[in-house]
Amino acid sequence: MENKSTGLPLEHHIRQFGTAVDQSGDKPVFNFVLVKTASRCNIACTYCYWFRDNEVYNKPAVLTKESEDAFCRRLEEHITAHGLQDFMLVFHGGEPLLFPKYRFIAFQEKLDAIAERTGCEIERGVSTNAILIDAEWAEILKKYNVSVSVSIDGPPDIHDKYRIDFKGLGTHAGTVKGIEALRAVDHHPGIISVCNPSTDPEKLLAYVVDELGVDRFDILPPDATHADNPPPIDEYFIRLFDVWYEKYAARGVRITTLDSMIAGTMGGQSCSDTIGLGPIDTLTLMTDGTLEPLDVLRITGNASTKTDTSVHNHSLQDAQHDPRWLGAYNASLSLCDTCKACEYMDACGAGHLAQRWAPENGYDNPSVYCESWKKIFAHIWERLAPTMVLSLEEPGATLPQGDFEPMPIARIPWDAIRRKKSEAESGASS
Repeated sequence: MENKSTGLPLEHHIRQFGTAVDQSGDKPVFNFVLVKTASRCNIACTYCYWFRDNEVYNKPAVLTKESEDAFCRRLEEHITAHGLQDFMLVFHGGEPLLFPKYRFIAFQEKLDAIAERTGCEIERGVSTNAILIDAEWAEILKKYNVSVSVSIDGPPDIHDKYRIDFKGLGTHAGTVKGIEALRAVDHHPGIISVCNPSTDPEKLLAYVVDELGVDRFDILPPDATHADNPPPIDEYFIRLFDVWYEKYAARGVRITTLDSMIAGTMGGQSCSDTIGLGPIDTLTLMTDGTLEPLDVLRITGNASTKTDTSVHNHSLQDAQHDPRWLGAYNASLSLCDTCKACEYMDACGAGHLAQRWAPENGYDNPSVYCESWKKIFAHIWERLAPTMVLSLEEPGATLPQGDFEPMPIARIPWDAIRRKKSEAESGASS
């Protein structure tokens, strides 16, 4: 592959930031914010979670100037008060690039000035469908070192089934044009894809890696709650893992969700909020200046993320006292009894918080994809366990490389591993 992506999928950042704690020692000091520069979109993806909550339409179409200025003041106060050395902002929507270019430039200049005054590195990213990215946008994003994650679900026959415009037409060509504009200025994006369980993941892998030339990306399950009754995803992700493991891992291809599942299987920490045990402590800045929990929770509808906390009247850290933010944070750490008793609890963490929601009892459930996740984790374990045994017996044997630590030896069920290996050898000799 000649092109190496410089952008990381958004889900990678969510677990990389937000890990410090405040002076009370029990809540995070925010150092990651989703900034909604736009609440509207230029396309009409059929699976989008954002517009399932009609409260969105009560928000300004783009981030107001007053809210932008107030956020910058609060951000500098926050960085200074907590002595932060790094902070992450991801511009998001809707479609974030509906935000006017001249205002985006001015916003970046303000952020650069804050970084210079405080000594804090303010990293920036944008999650976009790329359709609006022309040569000028590409230069702006490169100049201000804004990493780019582009949403594309595969070749046209897969992508255009769900990612359509307001006339019902496919958007693939426009997205690819935006990717090409970025590459023309040597600013290579990461990719985020939503899986279609009825398709072959190898087709998506081949397209992203071999045609788009991207080696760092993510493939996500469709956002869904228990009210949606989505189709299972186990066959898709099991085949995705097998194809990646056998054909792409050695080429340095990285898929964030797979990294997280492997890390969890080996006793490590997930690098994504899609899967894995860990707090959801994301803060979202809305276009009117209100501060809300993780935006995907809007899939539950009924203004479920609406708060009374705003940068116009509150500090960023004040959001941790808001009942809606606290509710999401506490729910992410409080698993239901079924999950607590599950052998995959640490690796799975009940899946994404939004996928646990049901109208009857909120988040007190396993993931709507629970049975699928069990099968996926079991399969990954069965594939990796023999390799882990070999790594003891044959110096030089290695596992796929990723941002994870090996499972502590005390936690690895060696008897079960050796039994499986013995059974496999017996079967081969009979």
